[in-house]
Amino acid sequence: MGISVAAISIALVAILIASYSLTNIATFDENYEDDERYVPQTREIWLFSQVDEHIDEDKFSIPPDQFSLDSIVVKKGDNVKIHFYNLEPVETQEHHTFTITSPYDVNYDINAGEEASIDFTATESGIFDYFCTYHQPTMRGQLIILDD
Repeated sequence: MGISVAAISIALVAILIASYSLTNIATFDENYEDDERYVPQTREIWLFSQVDEHIDEDKFSIPPDQFSLDSIVVKKGDNVKIHFYNLEPVETQEHHTFTITSPYDVNYDINAGEEASIDFTATESGIFDYFCTYHQPTMRGQLIILDD
């Protein structure tokens, strides 16, 4: 009988300790103020032009040109730095653009063999299309800006 009283006593103490801990955790969560705010970062992205060899431009009447990334994900407040490279052979003189409309209004037009550094701050969250004005509908992607 003494062992069962001891076991019951230990169980009761364990329950009291557990409920005390849970009460303190709940109280802590209710009074917790979010001091850990997101600190914006510089997000560097390398983006290249490329050609999909499976697209027959003459047969389908669409360009085979694409971006190397079909999506870019950053957080609101981040400084976005895109290193954009046009990898077309210089002798082609084929231009590509990196264009995003409102609210960012970005438009960089670069010739074959050139590069551009594109900088902006992600001030609005949402999904924004980026595209090459010369090679639609294939050369496009999405800039996804998440809330901080």
